[in-house]
Amino acid sequence: TQNALKKQLLEAVPDTFTKILKHEMYGYAQVTVLAILTHLDTTYGTVHADDLEDNWDRMHAAWSPTQPIEDLYNQIKDAQKFARDHDASTDKMAVRAAIKNLTKSGVFMDAIKDWRKKTIVEQESFETLQTHFTSADKERRRILTTKEVGYANKAVETPITKSYMTKGSPDGVPMYYCWSHGLGPNSKHTSNTCTKKLPGHKNEATSDQMFGGCCVIRRRAGEKPVYRKPQRQSRENEENQQPNGQT
Repeated sequence: TQNALKKQLLEAVPDTFTKILKHEMYGYAQVTVLAILTHLDTTYGTVHADDLEDNWDRMHAAWSPTQPIEDLYNQIKDAQKFARDHDASTDKMAVRAAIKNLTKSGVFMDAIKDWRKKTIVEQESFETLQTHFTSADKERRRILTTKEVGYANKAVETPITKSYMTKGSPDGVPMYYCWSHGLGPNSKHTSNTCTKKLPGHKNEATSDQMFGGCCVIRRRAGEKPVYRKPQRQSRENEENQQPNGQT
């Protein structure tokens, strides 16, 4: 009914903007809905050049890659609707505004190159632009998520690996310690990660704190042995080499 509609309208609009129509005794009882709407449109509904400028600025407001790409689409659509009612605005303007903003973001360079390859008709469609860059944004976020997981895993693994690593050999190759098998160049073989642990194995053993572990230094894969342990002299030879007078 008219009364119900008028009630909703008056509740939605602050009294300050309609008070001039209000009777001292009867209030808005004799004021029609049409009279209220006409007053609001005539008094406050005029769009000035400054309003159009502000709308243009809203359309081109900087978009951040941390925001959903839908925020960019919506700000352009809202500005486009306002301009369509009060000024000339086309899909071409919306597309140019979006491309300018996306270029400034610096995260869609490949997608923009692909966009430039589309036909002129496709490049003039804001709907086509939304489909194209929504797909590109989805792939961008997938890659970011994958990298973040990789960085997180690396951050967890690195301190553990370093704790078993020594300063390395003279040629700069880092060495890693295992309680059961000693020192070696394999970063995946440490006291903690060893898959063939001997009885009494200490997971926390490092080259600085061996806890009585193996003191062997393992060669790198494919490295040929050169060192030969000297043969032990017989007791007879040792006695013959002793100075005269000693027994």
